[in-house]
Amino acid sequence: MTKAAIYARVSTTRQADGEISLPDQIAQCEAYCARQGWSVAATYVEPGASARDDNRRQFQEMIYAATRPDQPFEVIVVHSLNCFSRDSLQAGIYTRDLERAGVRLVSITQDLGESELGESVR
Repeated sequence: MTKAAIYARVSTTRQADGEISLPDQIAQCEAYCARQGWSVAATYVEPGASARDDNRRQFQEMIYAATRPDQPFEVIVVHSLNCFSRDSLQAGIYTRDLERAGVRLVSITQDLGESELGESVR
């Protein structure tokens, strides 16, 4: 069975209180994983963190886990790609590193192949 990690992030109180709250992101990602037949091995939650840079503790822990030899998951699931990163160059580098480690990035609301991020890593 494929093991997944969920990454949920909000940068503002408005987001946390709105339609894309952390609990909503997590619940939607868990439901997506269940539909795919994937088990959730880890959940990384980043409240109040901007995705304009990679100076995010939970993000870095997730990347480290994904790229270490005994990786606990094969896919990272996010609600939308801007939860992962708002810097397309940086996102492309991390996505490439994940792919090299055999870990896929999946957005439940966007097709990575058709996104700006998808184009930047081709």
